[in-house]
Amino acid sequence: MLSAHAMLKYCIDIQYWCRMYFLLVRRRVRGVAIPNAQLTKIQPIRADVHIEYGHSSVLGRQCLGAWVFNPTPGPDVIPRLHDARVTGMAQGGMNITGVEEVDGVLYGQSWWCRAQ
Repeated sequence: MLSAHAMLKYCIDIQYWCRMYFLLVRRRVRGVAIPNAQLTKIQPIRADVHIEYGHSSVLGRQCLGAWVFNPTPGPDVIPRLHDARVTGMAQGGMNITGVEEVDGVLYGQSWWCRAQ
């Protein structure tokens, strides 16, 4: 039987080693879709994507949110998605859609997340 300290260390180690990173491409700019010809030229960011149900201060209610985990203090790497939902998934990745806040305005946004 593991002690409480050993169990906590095991859980932290599992969380660290079991992260799933994606190559993330934002598919819109201020709500306008980026043409497919330009999408292939965009440099993806390596992202530890988190999706969680919780309170959105932007929407003022509970919803699913998606964000890129930032291990350092500071702002989000890219704007968070509010009312996030996985709209497609296959062996190679998934598409997450929601709304993001940019300069106080909400815009539709989709992230194409390819498995790394």
